[in-house]
Amino acid sequence: PVRPGICVRCTSIGDYSSALYEEEVEAINQAIAKRRDEFATGRWLARRTMAQLELPIGIIGRGEQRQPLWPSGSVGSITHTDDIAAVAVGTDTSCRSIGIDLEMWPRVTSELHSKLFTRDELAALDGQPAAAAGLLFSAKEAGYKATFPLAERFIGFQEAEIDVDWSQRRFSIRYVGKHTDNSVMEQGEGCFLISDQYALSLFLIP
Repeated sequence: PVRPGICVRCTSIGDYSSALYEEEVEAINQAIAKRRDEFATGRWLARRTMAQLELPIGIIGRGEQRQPLWPSGSVGSITHTDDIAAVAVGTDTSCRSIGIDLEMWPRVTSELHSKLFTRDELAALDGQPAAAAGLLFSAKEAGYKATFPLAERFIGFQEAEIDVDWSQRRFSIRYVGKHTDNSVMEQGEGCFLISDQYALSLFLIP
């Protein structure tokens, strides 16, 4: 737990379709099998985490932007790669919003950098570890996931800049776009882990 009332868990993707509510099945029944497994694993793991926090268990719906819709009393976020799902769940008194993102950082290749990062971020990547670009991308995704439930506005990759404290494994986000509602992300705090393949980012807006 990053703070009291918040828990992060991960598991391998599998067939957890039997754990879905009928309304959740309807939201995903047109998807391919791989996507259904990702969706079901995330919901199953989220409810196990809610139970660990002694939160009421219920349907985790899906919004118009495919974002999870959490039961009353809960905040949370779901992410996955091809083989792993991860969730961050908290009580609505622990923070206003949470974003979590898991990426296979070698996939964030140099060909993508100019699309994903601002000029200042590109300069900051110079001399950093090989995983740095993947971590910046993951941190942005976590920040967007935490911000959208509060601001309900699209955020482009060039509208936010990540500042990383590598020694403390923490990051913050500066909003450099034009929609002031999205500047709520500047109130948040982020932390991360990096392994041989993965970058995991968590962002909380108090």
